[in-house]
Amino acid sequence: METQGVTGANEAVLEIRGLETVYRTDDGTVRAVNGIDFSITERETIGLVGETGAGKTTTALSILRLLPERTGRVMAGEILYKGQDLLKKSEEEMRLIRGACISMIFQDPMTALNPILTVGSQILESLEIHNVENKAHEELEARVDELLSLVGIQPGRKHEYPHQFSGGMKQRIVIAIALACEPLLLIADEPTTALDVTIQAQVLVLMDELRTKLGTSMIMITHDLGVVANTCDKVAIMYAGEIVEYGTVNDIFGHGAHHPYTTGLFLAIPNMKEDTRRLRPIDGLMPDPSSLPPGCKFHPRCPSRTEECGIARPYQYERGWHRISCNLFREGFDS
Repeated sequence: METQGVTGANEAVLEIRGLETVYRTDDGTVRAVNGIDFSITERETIGLVGETGAGKTTTALSILRLLPERTGRVMAGEILYKGQDLLKKSEEEMRLIRGACISMIFQDPMTALNPILTVGSQILESLEIHNVENKAHEELEARVDELLSLVGIQPGRKHEYPHQFSGGMKQRIVIAIALACEPLLLIADEPTTALDVTIQAQVLVLMDELRTKLGTSMIMITHDLGVVANTCDKVAIMYAGEIVEYGTVNDIFGHGAHHPYTTGLFLAIPNMKEDTRRLRPIDGLMPDPSSLPPGCKFHPRCPSRTEECGIARPYQYERGWHRISCNLFREGFDS
């Protein structure tokens, strides 16, 4: 998928610079995000990919300032939305931004909806909060009907409760809420994880159609490289709170050089056409974020590690949009 966003022709909707986010716990400090940088332009989709614990969801919660109040904190960096640092906004200003400018589809549609409110009232609530044009109640109700139709649900069902809908339909309702005010940026946190394969495909097609129709930029958080290949323009591979590889879909899914972690992710995907051998999992586990190893965070699991990898942070090499943080590419790389 190629867009103007990949070429850099459009204005940046969101820029993240040197973001560091931690959680304070009784057992110590958990370093969830460790100095990441990326940007997203108009009508562009970027995929954040990595194992559980890589820092993907924490990145999203940092953007919207939805970290747990007592434990989560952004320690450094900038989160620029249309050039304005969200970290410097008041809570009142952030409430006006959430939903209207930046929306999020949370990970589990089963728990994202309030079970004691009708689905129509939950969509209407978002419209009422951001009703800056003081539209009449009838106009807002008409917009609820329009949104339900947009996601393939009959408007007459707006008076029903979440338990009366299937998992796939709940996810469609969550998408309708997220897109109610036509935000410039949509954050989708593993929106298909709790759905079966057939419904996953339907939801992804729906999201792509709505993104195109509304001109919305999107951050797709997932561990599924197949989803990334079909929906994203650029990809950020995250490991232990860092972006270890970044580039366009062509860079990541092409035949050029890759970070060893990216290579490991691809080797763990079954290839039904070429062989039927066992999958090749990445040895070991994600490091404890409260006690990260020195040097390259992936080096304890890396089959190509050197002594240097466990001492100093890896250098970052760039070619166009493609960049890799790994000492194996000291002399550069071909992509």
